[in-house]
Amino acid sequence: MTGNKKNLLAPILFSSVLLLAACGDDEQVTEPVNNENQGQPADAGGTSNASPEGGLDEGSIGGETFGFTELDVNVDFPDMDDMIEINYEEDHDKVEAEYQNKMTETNLSGNDAMDEIEPGLSQLELTTDTPDDEAISQVVEAFGIDSGYTEIEIEVRYPDGTDKEYKQTGN
Repeated sequence: MTGNKKNLLAPILFSSVLLLAACGDDEQVTEPVNNENQGQPADAGGTSNASPEGGLDEGSIGGETFGFTELDVNVDFPDMDDMIEINYEEDHDKVEAEYQNKMTETNLSGNDAMDEIEPGLSQLELTTDTPDDEAISQVVEAFGIDSGYTEIEIEVRYPDGTDKEYKQTGN
């Protein structure tokens, strides 16, 4: 009887490993990331840190495309917390993106999320010296966030490792 259990255990473990390996990271962006709106036309070579395989070139630590390596935006409205969530992260040769808008029932990740948020990301001109109210105004305008939110929270990590949080309640 124990021989039968051992014979079944190996195939079950093997199939479990295959299943887990197939479940990759859905948030990872596999298309090249570029910032076409930062002063150069797309065909002028303004995407030197974009990898043709997707994400960023291996040597890039990130942050050169949009000026930051991470951006997290959470927007609460009176009838729903976290109505809008935007997450962007670039780290060396990997870019991850997520976009969720509960109002429009949109829930995207990876390339689809990047397609949705890239136009907004390219409009942002955030630096470590950007005043809180200006950073919030830029994000609201860039992503077309409706007025009437009860709270907006923006977390940004800059290439030098500086983390900044911008928060506003009421609108």
